Amino acid sequence: MMEKLTIVSYKDSSYNGKGGEPFSILINPTGYSFTRKNELNPDSAMGVSDSNLKYVRTLPSELKLEFLFDGTGVTQANSGNKLVNKIAEKVGIKKDVFTKNAVTKQLKDFYSATGDYNGSIHKPYNVELTWGEFQYRGMLSEFTIDYKLFDNKGKPLRAIGKATFNGSVSNELGALKVKPTSPDLTHKRTAQAGDTLPLMTERIYGDSKYYLEVAKVNNLINFRQLMPGQELYFPPLEKTS
Repeated sequence: MMEKLTIVSYKDSSYNGKGGEPFSILINPTGYSFTRKNELNPDSAMGVSDSNLKYVRTLPSELKLEFLFDGTGVTQANSGNKLVNKIAEKVGIKKDVFTKNAVTKQLKDFYSATGDYNGSIHKPYNVELTWGEFQYRGMLSEFTIDYKLFDNKGKPLRAIGKATFNGSVSNELGALKVKPTSPDLTHKRTAQAGDTLPLMTERIYGDSKYYLEVAKVNNLINFRQLMPGQELYFPPLEKTS
């Protein structure tokens, strides 16, 4: 079975307390764009076209995805096949697995899990997106809906949702970074056969919860399968007040 992109909501940027049930996308996106940004301050002399850029800070990363929300039933498993549905019911599979899910309901569920203001925590949820080996933590900053298909009563049957997420982690998680004053910068380790990033992170820090930040430091996207001989950097864990 094809693995679906899943979104898990959390109450804050420590990603400990979950905010609700995981939301699984019905139709996986065909791709995504991932952007890293640095803020630079130009320092140029008069009459010079190119600037002597000075590093200011690293800005939050940005993840953009497009989702297809379909309410026609075409994309549902065994849609319209009454015989298959009856057999499924007899073997204990819920009937609503094979029924059409309205686009408005899909959009409402998506936004409730990602960008909707939650009164109990006074903000939208932090979210963790997982799709195969890709994992991203952040908050929804923008969501645009393009409605594409309607029934004869004007009810939307298909829509494209364009979502932008920005990276967001707590000070504790964000403290895992390279210290600029350290001459050796960090611990350097070579992955051995059978090593995983969470396992190696636990060896260094005594806790595997920092493995996503280690992945960022090493510019890893597919971090669940490490190659034997691959060199990784584990920066010092800075103390936060």
